Amino acid sequence: MKKTITIFAVLLSLVIVFGSCASKRYTKKGLKYEALGQYSDAADMFYQALLIKRTNIEAMAGLKRTGQMTLSKKLSEFNKAYNDQKNKEAVYYYQDAKDYYNKIASVGVELNFPSFYDEYYDEVKNVYVEDKYYEGVKFLDDEKFADAEKAFREVVKFQPSYKDAKDKLVIAVNEPKYRNGLKLMDQQQFRKAYYVFDEIIRNASNYKNSHELKAECLEKGTIVIQISKIQNVSTDAQIASNLESKIIENILEANNPFIRLIDSGNKTTTGKGFSNQPVSTNTQNRHPDVILNVEISKFVYNKGDLKETEKRGYLKKQYKVTNRETGEEEVKIQYEKVKYKEFYMYRSVELSFSYKLINGKTNVILKTGSKSYSAVDEVNYARYQGDSKNLVPGYWKTTVHSSSEDYINDNPESIKALQKLLNAKSQIKDYETLSEEVVNKTATEISEAVIDYVVKN
Repeated sequence: MKKTITIFAVLLSLVIVFGSCASKRYTKKGLKYEALGQYSDAADMFYQALLIKRTNIEAMAGLKRTGQMTLSKKLSEFNKAYNDQKNKEAVYYYQDAKDYYNKIASVGVELNFPSFYDEYYDEVKNVYVEDKYYEGVKFLDDEKFADAEKAFREVVKFQPSYKDAKDKLVIAVNEPKYRNGLKLMDQQQFRKAYYVFDEIIRNASNYKNSHELKAECLEKGTIVIQISKIQNVSTDAQIASNLESKIIENILEANNPFIRLIDSGNKTTTGKGFSNQPVSTNTQNRHPDVILNVEISKFVYNKGDLKETEKRGYLKKQYKVTNRETGEEEVKIQYEKVKYKEFYMYRSVELSFSYKLINGKTNVILKTGSKSYSAVDEVNYARYQGDSKNLVPGYWKTTVHSSSEDYINDNPESIKALQKLLNAKSQIKDYETLSEEVVNKTATEISEAVIDYVVKN
């Protein structure tokens, strides 16, 4: 505990020392700028020095001098704009001067900001706000909504409660969007219009009848899609059920408000749409606009067999002996002939499918597709019932005597390859896992085709 406190104290002292040095460097730079008459730059340096070390007396005095000069220049610009009746410039010059005064005050340096400037500012601000308000009203009357928005934003920025500026700003922002939404509805582009009214509602809540129009767009823009029973030629009936569930899940996750799913019995699969809006009765009971037919034309499971191969190698042993001539210990290596086993297994699932999107009223084929997906897994590993860390690959013909065919691969690459096999996984993916993979790939292909059709139509 005592050691921890000591380390903390050392680190703290280093921080203080380095901080003090940095503060001094900024102070020296500030003095150089001040000597050159660059008072604004000098003030910035003194300000940085005080951010690091508030007790830097020299930096504080320097900021008092140069900061006041900088502030006085800003106030002079405000005063000139005020006298020239340049109201906008005056308002912004004052804001800049006030922000600068508050910034310097935040590091403990109080500058002189004469109070009569506040009175001048209130006077010119009131004139500026009034002018901007009536300018905005004129733009609004002329239906120049973008210009009106800029004007009312200025009014609200400087005087939020001025007359009905906030209400007029809402009109300036949302009226052009509202009109665009109506235009899109006239063009039968209900989905685009839906999102326009949705944006208006998020920005302005109850602007005119946007809620009613949004609901109308949802109803008229919705495509009712019937998912027919999947035709399945495989012996696994569960595959079709799993595929249908996954297709539905993917489509729902897309959260497209204009897709309404029903099964072959006309039962609604999705009860609610975007933003949890209730589905209208008209949409729920409507004849399907599109019918999705899916067929699994091939489903093959290759279980695979575990192949076991006996391998011959060597167990590397090291031992120490004493050299009779030198009397020193030497390390000797001995290779013992041993057997170990290597295993290999391959397993796969393949699914072939086709789909059709059919017009529910005319039976015209709208979109088709077919594809095959496979999921595979394999294991290749070795096992040895002994000291596997010292197992060395190679070959030997017989344990009784040496042969010209015997060899030992005691090199880094061969050892690394064998150790990789010894540490490799032995568990291969089961049927459920592989079949789920191909079902997921197939469902993604089909659900994306459905969503793409809705988006483009």
